[in-house]
Amino acid sequence: MIFEEKVFVLIFLVYLLGVLLFTDAIKVSGNCPSFGSSMTQTELLQELANECRYDKMVRPPGVINETDPIRIYTKAFIYTIRSNMAKTLRFDVHLMMQFRYLDKRLKFTDIAPYLSQIYGGQNAHKLIWTPTVYVANERTSAVMGNGVKDLLISISSYGMVILNTRLETTLNCGLRLEKFPFDVQECPLVFESWTHNVNEMVLDWDEDPIVIADNLYLTEYKLMDTWVNRSGISYTPSQYHYGHFAGNFSSINITFKLAREMGFFMMDYYIPSILIVVISWVSFWLHQDASAPRIVLGTNTILAFMTLASKVENSLPKVSYIKASEIWFLGCTIFLFAAMVEFAFVNTIYRRKKNVPLKKVNSKYILKSTLTPRLARKQFQKNTTGLERSRSWSSLDNASTNNDQDFTSQNYLTVHSFPSALNIPSVKIEEDKDPDYSVGSITTIDSTLPPAKSFTRRPTLAKLHNFTTMTPQQIAQWIDKRSRIVFPVSFIIFNILYWSFIWI
Repeated sequence: MIFEEKVFVLIFLVYLLGVLLFTDAIKVSGNCPSFGSSMTQTELLQELANECRYDKMVRPPGVINETDPIRIYTKAFIYTIRSNMAKTLRFDVHLMMQFRYLDKRLKFTDIAPYLSQIYGGQNAHKLIWTPTVYVANERTSAVMGNGVKDLLISISSYGMVILNTRLETTLNCGLRLEKFPFDVQECPLVFESWTHNVNEMVLDWDEDPIVIADNLYLTEYKLMDTWVNRSGISYTPSQYHYGHFAGNFSSINITFKLAREMGFFMMDYYIPSILIVVISWVSFWLHQDASAPRIVLGTNTILAFMTLASKVENSLPKVSYIKASEIWFLGCTIFLFAAMVEFAFVNTIYRRKKNVPLKKVNSKYILKSTLTPRLARKQFQKNTTGLERSRSWSSLDNASTNNDQDFTSQNYLTVHSFPSALNIPSVKIEEDKDPDYSVGSITTIDSTLPPAKSFTRRPTLAKLHNFTTMTPQQIAQWIDKRSRIVFPVSFIIFNILYWSFIWI
């Protein structure tokens, strides 16, 4: 019995060896086992992807010629866009990508006519060839298909493969913030071929390449438009970009046109800043000498605006160019600072004691005389040089004995510039005893009249030359009244120019 058992074991081993040798011979000769009459989808796909028939490392042949590159038709379904671009220069996109291509090696029309589609997930993905595509402008690039949890593959009876995968990508977007916060950004989503160049695989967009979800909602931006494009990327042998081989690689991209929602900035920045500037104008209705309330009002409005503006600027990246929000900030700051300067100017004038001589009561002469009071006074005195004056203390003594006692301490001016045939009047100038007045009064003496009547009229030199005077308090009040009009009109003009720049 022991001998018979040994013979049986030996025969069984010889049989197994023969089976293994026969199987290897079949593989070497290229013959594969035949398909069964009734197979499930999993069994059919396993037989179609058998190593004797299918090499997943080799791309599918071309549609017309086997050497032609395979065309991968792509479609994107976008259902979420989350943007935080203002500070991070990045935005998140949740989408489902669909890649469609023809693989003749997976055709099963004659093998299993009772099946129209084969569906699978990760298991099917491991058995067949799939395109290697990656997101070029993703923050952390990865080959598509590795570690992807949401994956669906469908294979039609004539070998059309549809690969659907859900992606969640964080994309880099270079922002242009010249018109912030009314900027419009164009951010791309770029796909590139990973291992196959344009001679082997070409990426292209399918019909209706982008589908936007109806319930798509963005908080900071709104999606204005999307468009697609395709191009080629060239890499030389000296370049090593994400492990690429040298050559030309196919690339497709989606461009998102995003416009920033301005409701937040209008309600939290622009309208409050306008109100702060308007509140600073209340200072013009306060008394010119009310230093405490006007200083408190000016400083509080400036501090409130600085605090408001800092919240907006801190949420932005530091850029080298000027943004629209900074132009607004500078404009409002200038108006607030000008209101403070106006108070300091008015208060300084209000505290003066000497009156200001004016040729005319208008803005030109008031501001000129106010800013340069000494120069104005010299110019005022210069206008009287047409009358040549000479002081005579002896004539002063004679006049003091013959005329009224009111003029005993006054000087006399003899006029020599008129023709001798005329009755030459004598001009008398009072000494400036009152410090509040810079010019004295004059009198004229008609030589033909009796001495008692020659001083009945005493017109001032300002009236003689059409000059007038204003007190510092009147000038301060005049400046405040003009500021009530100039500041609002200037701010309206600034707003017209600013918003015209924004919407152009």
